[in-house]
Amino acid sequence: MSESRPKPKQGMTSLDVAATLGELRSLEGCAVRSVLMPTRDVLVLELGCGDGVGHLLVECGRRIHAVSGVLTRESVKTVRPFRKALEGSRLESIGQLDLERVVVLRFRRGSRRYELYAELLPRGVLALVDEEGKVVALNRRLSARDRTVAVGLRYSLPPLLPSLAELDSQRLAELAGRHGGTVARFLVRALGVPPEVVNEVLDERERSLDLAEVGAEGLASIVERVRRFVAEVVEKPRPCLVLVSGAPVSFHPFRPSRVPEGAEVVEYGSMSELLENYFRRADEAALKEVELARLRDQEAAIERTLEEAEENLRRTSERLAEVERLLEIFERHYYEVETAWECARRVVREEGWGSLGACGELSGDPGEGAVELRLPEGQLRLLLHRDLSQQYAELRRERERLREKLERAREAVRDLRSKLEDVVSRRGELEALRVRPRRTAWFSRFHWIETSSGFLAIGGRDASQNELLVRRYLGPRDVFMHADVPGAPVFVVLAGGREVPEKDLEEVACLAASYSKAWKAGLGSADVFWVWGEQVGLSAPPGEYLPRGSFMVYGQKNFLRGVRLALGIGVVYVDDSYDVIVGPPELVERRAVASVTLVPGDASVEAAAEEIREYFVKRCPDVRGLTARDIAKLLPGRVRVVGRK
Repeated sequence: MSESRPKPKQGMTSLDVAATLGELRSLEGCAVRSVLMPTRDVLVLELGCGDGVGHLLVECGRRIHAVSGVLTRESVKTVRPFRKALEGSRLESIGQLDLERVVVLRFRRGSRRYELYAELLPRGVLALVDEEGKVVALNRRLSARDRTVAVGLRYSLPPLLPSLAELDSQRLAELAGRHGGTVARFLVRALGVPPEVVNEVLDERERSLDLAEVGAEGLASIVERVRRFVAEVVEKPRPCLVLVSGAPVSFHPFRPSRVPEGAEVVEYGSMSELLENYFRRADEAALKEVELARLRDQEAAIERTLEEAEENLRRTSERLAEVERLLEIFERHYYEVETAWECARRVVREEGWGSLGACGELSGDPGEGAVELRLPEGQLRLLLHRDLSQQYAELRRERERLREKLERAREAVRDLRSKLEDVVSRRGELEALRVRPRRTAWFSRFHWIETSSGFLAIGGRDASQNELLVRRYLGPRDVFMHADVPGAPVFVVLAGGREVPEKDLEEVACLAASYSKAWKAGLGSADVFWVWGEQVGLSAPPGEYLPRGSFMVYGQKNFLRGVRLALGIGVVYVDDSYDVIVGPPELVERRAVASVTLVPGDASVEAAAEEIREYFVKRCPDVRGLTARDIAKLLPGRVRVVGRK
């Protein structure tokens, strides 16, 4: 009989955390550029680290590790106080409370300091605390028997276990006397040692021994072996993924010697790489669940509206049928109706309501001034104070009005049913969809293009980036490019002394011209020049001043005249991720799975970004993490979409 697959590991152990933090300390000193919160339990910090961009993901109750990219930049409302405090701050340190699953991230923003407590324990929270120890941002309020965590209150830690590193023999003996049971149970329950560590350090016989059998010295020896193992793993982790039947079931910062029969152990270069791979499905599931929740809400709203529309259709249809019945009676028995109506008017005026019987099968309603005439096909209500022809005409008008209303009601029901089918279909597609993360490269923070010949060119988004490009990236035999327009961005073609073909220079010039002020001025073209890096200086001649982001260019300039202002923006797939590229429309169209062509126009950046994002996601549903804000950063100003692929 084949054994069932082990239940997948749900979160990090304290040893996993300790091994991972050794890697994450490379992020200390990085600036917090953006704070994202795809769900209430997941916080992602986008960090500027030197020339690169890093992302740190924290999920309360489960994990903390670096990620290569983010699945979505959409955030829940809970993110607002985290953003207010942390964006623009610097991550000063990352630490762990002893060997507990509680991580403390310390930030500084000007003179203000904050601590983020990431509790990776069951029912843990993400609590941002100010210098006074009060909670200023929280993913969810916690009310437990031992503590309450809420915004405005002083933060209190969860109950902590004895420190494994600081336990002496006497304290160990006291704990053993209090707990009893087997060695394995004591190590896990009383000292918080991860079960996988217990299984790795002790054999089955040792694990099952009763504490009374082991004695104080034997227990101290076992605890010391555990300490040494933990210290060795933290000092030199060996990240490993355990697969059973090809599916990941667990991960460890050491190579486990005891695994399920038939299991495969795969080593990784880092804990973060391992954890990102292991939890990728969980990330996709979380992102899909956020969007599925929106679709479910939309579906429920449409269903409610549809129910109301169907009820309105039913009532309208019933009233129309009634009016048509009354008109048919009116028309078929018009002489009898007219005779009875005139008789009733005369009798009521001369003798009173009690004498209506003289006019036939009539019953009266003095309060309304109406009579009911009984005919073979049914009853007809007539008002005595209103002309009979007017009452007939009003019924005809009501019939026409109801017919129009009925058609509108039918159309509304058809539209709502169509919308409901669309939402249900999209929900079904999303449930089966794999969502790609966006690639983050070192050059992602700049404007960039990879030319037809494979040259990477990077451009500044503002004056500070222009200066950074020249100071740090421009080599003597690289190409410096600039539109012949004041305030235009710098572009650097990283040529490294190689000859750059004219076609490639023209491709980079397209971006240099389009991201200049010529676009916002509504021009159709602009001139662009290029020089070698050795012709560019950062210092002004004596007696002159260079504003920030400005440069001195010496020697002959090489001009590219009349560069057309037009940009292509497209989605490309890069392995298991995606990216958005910008460049000459023909280059982007060749490389992208979906693209648009833009020229200067009248559409606002916000409106155009929404339109483009909607088009890309429709064409490539697995890039639905792309946001309109991501697109807006790539638009040089008001645009007009002149082509789609």
